[in-house]
Amino acid sequence: MPEKWVSFLKKELRGLERLLVLGTGNALKADDAAGLLVASLLDRNLSRRQKARIKILRVYELLDSYHLRIKRLKPSHLIIIDAVDMGRRPGSIMATRLEPGQKKKKVGGEFYLFLEKLAAESSCRIYLVGIQPDSLDFGHPITPLVKEACRQVAEILIRLAAGAGR
Repeated sequence: MPEKWVSFLKKELRGLERLLVLGTGNALKADDAAGLLVASLLDRNLSRRQKARIKILRVYELLDSYHLRIKRLKPSHLIIIDAVDMGRRPGSIMATRLEPGQKKKKVGGEFYLFLEKLAAESSCRIYLVGIQPDSLDFGHPITPLVKEACRQVAEILIRLAAGAGR
C-alpha cells in the first residue's frame, strides 16, 4: 500500500495541466537543502516531454522574489518542496495543500505571506511537500535518510508527470 503522501499527491494532481515545482532551502545547511536536491533530481531525470508539463525552479531561500516569475508561468499546480521539522523520524515525508487563511502549524510564516500574495493573483493549487530533516548543521552534506526521501519524492513526481497519477 502506498504511503499516505503518495496517495494524496496522486489524487490531488489528477488532471494536471502544468506543474511548477519549487525546490527551497539552504545548500550549505545539510538537510535544509532537501528541496534543492529534489529539484536537481527532477531536472536531470525528466524527459523533454515531461519538462513540457513540469517546470522546476531552485528558489533557495528566496521564495518571495520568484513571485512574478511564478505568475508568468501560470501553473495549474504548484509544489513547494522543503525541509520541514514535523517532529517525526528523519526522512519522513508529508504532503499537504496550502490554502490562504488556513494556516497549518507545521508550516512557517514565510509561506503564508507568499501564499496570500500569490492567491490574490493566481488560481493555481498550492502544495507543500515536507521532508523531516536530521541535521541542519552548517557545512555538512545531506544525511542518507533525507537523501533517500528526496529520491522518493523525485521518483513519484516523475511518475506523475508521465501520467501514472491520472
